[in-house]
Amino acid sequence: MIFYITAVANGFLNTVNKMVNVKAGECLGTANGALINYVEATIISLCLIFVTGNGAEMNFSHITEVPPLFYLGSVCGLIAMIFLILGTSHTGAMASTILALLGQLGMSVALDYVFFQTFSWKRILGIFLITAGIAWREYIKIQDRRKQIKGDAA
Repeated sequence: MIFYITAVANGFLNTVNKMVNVKAGECLGTANGALINYVEATIISLCLIFVTGNGAEMNFSHITEVPPLFYLGSVCGLIAMIFLILGTSHTGAMASTILALLGQLGMSVALDYVFFQTFSWKRILGIFLITAGIAWREYIKIQDRRKQIKGDAA
């Protein structure tokens, strides 16, 4: 049960993180907004390393022993942060969050297949249902705008 609670908390925190990063990107520029996020994360990570007593992990030899593939996570994270700042500033928090979820769901289906050889058409159907919900929401939003424009013109 605790893992489900932490997953929901992660969703809340990701949305707050997204909006803070968008505002930082608007105020400081996209690159500087992403940089601020990574500088803060680095400082917090260093504090956690020293508080937990794992300072030996900062040894250069330990860092070079980490498989290069593991560093891909930070590269993907940085690119995702830049896309997040650019995308959310134009689509809004709800659409951006749902679209990011679609990307995560799609990639999770692919990675589950690659790493665990599992595949489910039900998951694909779920992704399409979420996509249909987004399309419906956008359709309603466009209809509301048209009504507002007609009302303003009258």
